[in-house]
Parts: sequence; C-alpha cells; structure tokens
Amino acid sequence: MTVIYSPSDVQNLLGIDSSTLRKYATLLERHGYHVHRNNRGHRGYYDKDLITLRKLIEFSKQEDMTMERSVEAVMTWYSEEENTVTVTEVLPVQTTNNRDFEQDTIHDKLLERIEHLEQINLDLINHLKEKAVREAKQEEMMNQILKYVERMEQLERCKMIEIETRNQTAAATQKKWWKWWK
Repeated sequence: MTVIYSPSDVQNLLGIDSSTLRKYATLLERHGYHVHRNNRGHRGYYDKDLITLRKLIEFSKQEDMTMERSVEAVMTWYSEEENTVTVTEVLPVQTTNNRDFEQDTIHDKLLERIEHLEQINLDLINHLKEKAVREAKQEEMMNQILKYVERMEQLERCKMIEIETRNQTAAATQKKWWKWWK
C-alpha cells in the first residue's frame, strides 16, 4: 500500500516551512520531476519524493552549491536511481547466457558510476583544499592588517605624547609678561 503524504506531513518530516517546500517542488517540476497532484491540483508526496527532497536539502547545504545546481544534481541522481530501478524491475526470465551478459552489463554500468562518483569526490577534495589555502591566505592578510592598525594606533599615541610634552616644555620656558626685563 502506497502512502501519499500531505504537504504539512512532509514539512514536519523534513523540518521545513510551506514556502520552502513549494519552492523545492516547483524547482524540481521545472527540471522534469513529477510530483503527484490530486484532481484539485494539490500536491501529494510519496516516499520516493521524500527521499528526493532530502537529497535536495543535502545537496543545497553543501558549500558553493546554488539551488539550481542542487536541483540539477538531484535530477542526475534521480535519473540514475530510476535507471537502476527500471533495469532491475524489467529483467525478464532469460537463458543463463543472456542473463550473464545482462549482469555483466549492469556490473559495468555500476563500475562506471562508482568511478564517476570517485572522480566527483576527488574534485570536491581538491576544491576543499583550494578553499583551505585561500582561507589561510585571507587569515594571514587579516593578521597583517591588524598588526598595521595596531602600529598606527601606537604611532598616534606617541605623537600625542610628543605634542603634550612639547606643550608642557613650551609652557615651562615661556616668560611671563610681567618679567619682560629679565
């Protein structure tokens, strides 16, 4: 028995508000994802839709992932999942030779997907390393700026002390008007 979740159920399960759920569903629909609608046009969500929405939230939380890129990543993931489900469901009863060939084909496709995912992981690792280097450089520059500001403040204090000292010295050596003959 398939359960259709209402939007409020999905909001509670995913911990998002109604406008966010509508936004996610609209973005997915624009990219070709089918969300169930009843005869009044209200959306209903199946378990597969919950999984897809969780993936979208997961992708969108990653750094440098816009919503558009997150939706594209989810659609790629979803199409791969659909292909996997379709391939496993459509397998008819066949002779062993033909079944072995099909299993080898499926195995090869899975290996290609694994290699593709490994490449994505390597790209993400490289991206994170580059980001760490950039952040270290920025932190170093911030430290240099802070040192410069501290030096400027110290110089300003020294100038103020020097001016005060000059004023006191000038006041001490200045002749009073009634002592003009000395």
